[in-house]
Amino acid sequence: MMSLRRVAGRTFQVRGFAGYTQPPLSQGPGGAPNTIADDAEQATGREREELKAFNKGQEYFNRQPIQMEKGQGTFSNPVKVPSELHDRIVGMVPKGQDGPLWFEITDVGVHYVPELDMHFQLINPNK
Repeated sequence: MMSLRRVAGRTFQVRGFAGYTQPPLSQGPGGAPNTIADDAEQATGREREELKAFNKGQEYFNRQPIQMEKGQGTFSNPVKVPSELHDRIVGMVPKGQDGPLWFEITDVGVHYVPELDMHFQLINPNK
């Protein structure tokens, strides 16, 4: 979904995902002439917001692992995955494997992942 937004006399296209409108582009000042810019000077968008939060001692993205309780993963007791959006990409390292298995879940119902033989449900922690 694209919409147009006018700011300071200029028109910008704004992307929206599942009803969530992204904030305006956050862009650094760039590097000084004849120097190589560091990450904070050249980062844009969500990467820049993440760096600004990190400098304040805050966490922009939730990277905490989900702690499953015994018995979770069934249809009647799915693993609860927090997200304020309507969908989320989840990675899980199955027992005996070296790398994660990635899958997408949405806030509509309970999702079964056959490779893991487990059920997952997206929940909004703020509701």
